Amino acid sequence: MMMMKTTLVATALACLSAMTAQAHVGLSNPCGRYQPNAGCPAPPPGQGVDYDINSPIGTQQSINAPICKHTVPYTTRTVYKAGDTINTGYSVGASHGGGHCQWALSYDDGKTWVVIKTMIRDCLKGVNGGDSYSVPVQIPKDAPSGKVTFQWIWNNAIGAREIYSNCADIEIKGQDGGSVSGVEPLFANYGPSAPAIPEFPNPSDDDKHELFSQRKAITIKVAGSGGNPAPQSPKPTSQPAPMPTSKPTSIPVPKPTSIPVPKPTSNPAPKPTSKPAPKPTSKPTPTPTKKPTPKHPRRTHRARYHKAQHNQCN
Repeated sequence: MMMMKTTLVATALACLSAMTAQAHVGLSNPCGRYQPNAGCPAPPPGQGVDYDINSPIGTQQSINAPICKHTVPYTTRTVYKAGDTINTGYSVGASHGGGHCQWALSYDDGKTWVVIKTMIRDCLKGVNGGDSYSVPVQIPKDAPSGKVTFQWIWNNAIGAREIYSNCADIEIKGQDGGSVSGVEPLFANYGPSAPAIPEFPNPSDDDKHELFSQRKAITIKVAGSGGNPAPQSPKPTSQPAPMPTSKPTSIPVPKPTSIPVPKPTSNPAPKPTSKPAPKPTSKPTPTPTKKPTPKHPRRTHRARYHKAQHNQCN
């Protein structure tokens, strides 16, 4: 009798966990870590199947789980080639009006991430519970080879302000060493210190889409098989060095030395010496000497003569 009760309780808990897993949305292809779906790898030693894989990892008020929900990767990885398109699939319980989705890659077990695809507002929009949903996500064509963590992030549009995330463990076959450039992911509604995205059920509602344009740029570099740095790294250091030194030194030097020197020496010298010298010597000298001198002595001599005659008569 006691064993029967224990079996019933275990069955009820399993059914409850399965119902909880379908309450929201989770990554099913490639298999999110510890996904209970058939065909997914068994969890690594010491880990168990996550029957609550569709639950959020955090809200505006709290952080409920790590970014990938589980930190220990699968021992079995799905292999893709650089440039391949992953037709990502999801187990949908409730899509909460859709929302914002991001997909990112990490080559260092989740320490750094680079986003390779973003959907604003339209991710999971109009999808009903139980529907199949898929989004094509292309791996960059120049992605380097390596063991990679593939991440999906979702901020829902309607309901409690939450963030959902699952991670899949894959392997990329690409070039031997290289880099992937993009932006860092936005982890909104992930605790009180994270950026907050309010509900946006209507097209005119504030969906905080500008936060995605403010994500920081990042370049993840991966060393080659020999431990050498990526072949792209020496390119930015060799090109900018010669450009600023050759152009400013060759062009401005001949212009100031050849043109301004002959102009000030040839034109101003003959102008002040030829014209101003003859003008003051020819005209002012004859005018004051001829006219005033002969008139005054004649008048004084006649006046003295008439005065002497007048005195004799008296």
